[in-house]
Amino acid sequence: MPSSRLSEALTEGAVAPATAHWPRRSAARWLSRRQGWGLAFAVPALLYLAVFQLYPILFSLYVSLHDYDLVSPARFVGLRNYLNLARDHAFLNSVAVTVTYVFYTVVPVLGFAFALAWALSRLQRSRAFWRTMIFLPSILPLVSVALIWKLLLNYRGPVNAALGLVGLPSLPWLTHSAYAPWALVLMSWWHATSYYMIIFLAGILAIPRQHYEAAALDGAHGWSLLWYITLPSMRPTIVLVIVLATVNGLKTFAFQQIMTDGGPANATQILTLLIYKTAFNYLQMGRASAYSIVLFAGILAISLLQIWLFRSERGA
Repeated sequence: MPSSRLSEALTEGAVAPATAHWPRRSAARWLSRRQGWGLAFAVPALLYLAVFQLYPILFSLYVSLHDYDLVSPARFVGLRNYLNLARDHAFLNSVAVTVTYVFYTVVPVLGFAFALAWALSRLQRSRAFWRTMIFLPSILPLVSVALIWKLLLNYRGPVNAALGLVGLPSLPWLTHSAYAPWALVLMSWWHATSYYMIIFLAGILAIPRQHYEAAALDGAHGWSLLWYITLPSMRPTIVLVIVLATVNGLKTFAFQQIMTDGGPANATQILTLLIYKTAFNYLQMGRASAYSIVLFAGILAISLLQIWLFRSERGA
C-alpha cells in the first residue's frame, strides 16, 4: 500500500505542473493572436497617417529650410526663412488678422451656442425639431456657405436691400476694409453656432437631474442653478469647445478665399490664405513652408493646452 500511494503521488506531481501551465499558455497564445489581428487592422490607418499626415509635416519642415520655387533645385538657406518672419509685414499682418478673426468668432459664438443649448434644454416636446432646424447651417459645405453669403452681402444684394427698406444706407460689405472683416465674422457666427450648440446641449443633458433637485430643495432656482450647477459641471465641455473653436478658426480658409480673396487691402488675409498665395501664386515654397510650420506649432500648442486642462479637470 505505501508503495502504491507513493507511486500515485509521484504520478500526480508529474502531471500537475503540465496541466497547471496549460491554461496560462493558451491565454498567452490567444492574447498574442488578438494583438496580431489588432495590429493588422491598425496598419492601414497607420499607413494613411504616415503618408498623408506625418510625411507632409516633415517635408514642409525640410522645405522651410530651403529656397525653393518648384522649378530650380532647392537651395539650403538654414533658418533664414524663420529669421525673416520678424521683418515680414505680410506675415505680421496676417497673424494680426487671424488672431482678430479667431477672437471675434470664438467668444461670441460660444455665448450664442451656450444660450441656444440652455434654451433647448428647457424644452420638453419640440426639442428634437428645433435642434434639427438650428443644426442645419453647420452641415452645409463651406464653399456653398461662402457663395451664398457672398450673394447676400453683395452691394446690390438682399442684405443692403433690407437695409434700404428701413432707411439705412447700403454698405460695401465685401469691398471696404472696415466692413469686410465683419462680414466674415457674421457669416462665421451663423455657420458655427449650431455646431457648438449641439456639443453644449449634450453636456447640459448629461448633468444628473439629482443635482438640480438637491439644489432646488436648498432654495436655488433660475440663475442660481445655472451659475452653481450647470456651469461648474460643464467645465470640461466648455474647455473642449473653446479649443475646437480656436483650432477651427486658425484653420479656416474657404470663407476668406471665396468671399474676399484676402482683400480689400489684405484686411481679411488670414495666415492660411497667405500660405496658399505665397506657395502657389508667388512660388516661394520655402517661405510658405515656414509660415505653415509656425501655424502648425500654434495649433499643436493649443492641443497640448487642451490635454493639460483636461488632466487638471480630472485631477480636480
